[in-house]
Amino acid sequence: MTHQFQRIPIFYSADHNLHRPQFEYDSGFQIPYQEQARRIESARESLLQLPFTQEFQPDPVLTIEQIARVHSIALIEHLRERSAFARQHEQIMGQEDLYLYPWIYPLNQQMREGLLKSPDSAGCYAFDTYAPIGKNTWKAVYASANLAYCAAKTIIQEESRIAYALCRPPGHHAGRDIMGGYCYLNNAAITADQFKQAWGRGAILDIDYHHGNGTQEIFWDDPEVMFVSIHADPADEYPFFSGFAEERGGEQALDTNLNLPLPKVCDDQTYLNALDLALGTIKGFQPNWLVLSAGYDTCQADPSTYFTLTNEVYSEIGNRIGTLNFPTVIVHEGGYAIEHNGLLSARLLSGIIDSST
Repeated sequence: MTHQFQRIPIFYSADHNLHRPQFEYDSGFQIPYQEQARRIESARESLLQLPFTQEFQPDPVLTIEQIARVHSIALIEHLRERSAFARQHEQIMGQEDLYLYPWIYPLNQQMREGLLKSPDSAGCYAFDTYAPIGKNTWKAVYASANLAYCAAKTIIQEESRIAYALCRPPGHHAGRDIMGGYCYLNNAAITADQFKQAWGRGAILDIDYHHGNGTQEIFWDDPEVMFVSIHADPADEYPFFSGFAEERGGEQALDTNLNLPLPKVCDDQTYLNALDLALGTIKGFQPNWLVLSAGYDTCQADPSTYFTLTNEVYSEIGNRIGTLNFPTVIVHEGGYAIEHNGLLSARLLSGIIDSST
């Protein structure tokens, strides 16, 4: 892929629209699926209105071998096979847009192997019910990961210093061999892996409301990749079992993992204080590159969260991140106030550009 960008590239694929579950289960209740296609379309529209951006729709160049550097072959094959199975099951049931919802979870690998041929095997590599699989899920998931990969390659080839990947489905909850939280493949991890191969040590900053448990797990034992996450305290919020301050990295990578859990009552200044600590830690690590997992569910308008961040603070968040001045890929994660998603993504990117140029 060779393409010299005169403006900041916004990587986009219409294939994300192929993934469209209609509902999810929340505390036992069936509610409309929150991770909707309109999230990305809103961000796309606002980002492309900025005078310094241009859209790029890349060819599918990401290989299975490259994905397998981050995820197990078993998970990859599960996603591909369950998508094909959903298509077959649609024909048998005479039902359109059928999604297979995880509801049985294996406790060990032997149980996984026993479930693989069952219609109820959607939970083989899942940790919750929020990642259903439909006939086109794999196609959308692959396209999302391909955007992240191509964004990284653009930076590595020095065609741009900053790139934005409009990834959907998001990825930061997906671990090496597990999916959940609307996430199937970890887009940020795929980006980071490409950077690491080219430039060595680097950092991932996750500013989504929810802890990026999948990203943490993937790089837990990697001393070359620092993972820093600012998120709601998992004692109160999803994903509950990951994201605590005492989680500092594996034995060979101690202190390359920094979690900054915040209370539900979190305003602009509280968040900016945590951000300053995160940025100082990243700077001290002396990385050669940065991946920003950008979630916008921290805003006060988000229907699924509790922080009270104002729209205006996202410009300042971007400005402070931009002062790091590292080659950066921004990977779109969460954010479910659809009418705000575009505004906030544009403010974040504008802030980064203003302080890094």
